[in-house]
Amino acid sequence: MESHILKNKQILNECGFEMKKSMKYAVLGSGHGGRAICGQIAEKGYPVMMYEPLEKTEDYLKIKVEKEMFLTGDITAGGKLIGATMNMEEAVTNTDILLIVVPSFAHRFIFEKLIPNLKDGHHVIIIPGNYGGLLLRKMMADMGVKKEITISETASLPYACRITSYNTVNIYKKKFVLKIASSPSRNNLEVINIMNDIFGSYVDFISGENLLGIDLDNPNQTLHPLPVFLNYGDIEKNPETFRHYMDGITPLISEKMMQMDEERLAIGKAFSLELTSTMDQLKMYYGQNDTKTYYEYVNSPESPYGDVVGHNVRSRYITEDVPGLNVPALQLAKMGAVKTPIIELVVRLASELHSVDYLSTGTTLEKIGIANKAIEEIIGLTS
Repeated sequence: MESHILKNKQILNECGFEMKKSMKYAVLGSGHGGRAICGQIAEKGYPVMMYEPLEKTEDYLKIKVEKEMFLTGDITAGGKLIGATMNMEEAVTNTDILLIVVPSFAHRFIFEKLIPNLKDGHHVIIIPGNYGGLLLRKMMADMGVKKEITISETASLPYACRITSYNTVNIYKKKFVLKIASSPSRNNLEVINIMNDIFGSYVDFISGENLLGIDLDNPNQTLHPLPVFLNYGDIEKNPETFRHYMDGITPLISEKMMQMDEERLAIGKAFSLELTSTMDQLKMYYGQNDTKTYYEYVNSPESPYGDVVGHNVRSRYITEDVPGLNVPALQLAKMGAVKTPIIELVVRLASELHSVDYLSTGTTLEKIGIANKAIEEIIGLTS
């Protein structure tokens, strides 16, 4: 993996990319990841505006007045924001880089407000992607908006983090390396340069194949559902203290998760994508060791998951990841004639236990505009 990092940096240097210090940033989202990235950008002294999409909370009002954000823990950083707003036009006007840091179920809501304010040359970076790039392109077409923008995605947040006070986010553990891809792909090196400048020596961003590869590489679709469903009773009884990774992943559950991940990798091959196994991603993100299974890794010193508690049976581990990741993966599998019995079981279990038809309410291929397209067309749309 170090060779990939060095290769990207060498290419950037050879291409002569230089950060434009006059670039202005907006972070659309005010949750754990959104506030953390605001603090990361503020640390560099770059102008950054935070957009609050929901309501005038006490936290938001304090941030709007004080205009500061800080990171503690694995990363110590922070500085001044240019402001906080609930007005999308105010957030986006005169900006160059838009970082969308919200759960996937909020993408449509954010995009509806964002699209009328897009301008040629905007870089839109969706963290994590979760098929947001395809949805944004489709919504722009549906709304008749034709702007020359770059859409980029990561497969995950740059860190495991939690808000500890209105203007402070604790970084439990940062990722060492994170893939990012862009459409059009010719702009990806510029985006990598932007992200590596923001994150400095903390996180190294490297090139992914394309947006579809990034979407399929999100590790949450493997790490989250099965430990919930196979511990459903314990979680229902003890939602505040059950540790998803430490209590939820046993050797046998780990084995089934790895079989599920093999299904995901097979979907990638059907679309000519060399995806990264979730096991290799964990080691890339948090540190190499000689573990062979998820059970071994989450119990290793490199794991960031020791204190992850409080996810109940209707948490985002199911309500976001099953409809937003497993559903499109299942439909892509059918398009590529790939058998995925465990992924299919996960979607069926979620639908039955929650009394929700996630196959129709989730991120379907029709909703993101690729249901009737050939595999080659989909690759072209995401590259």
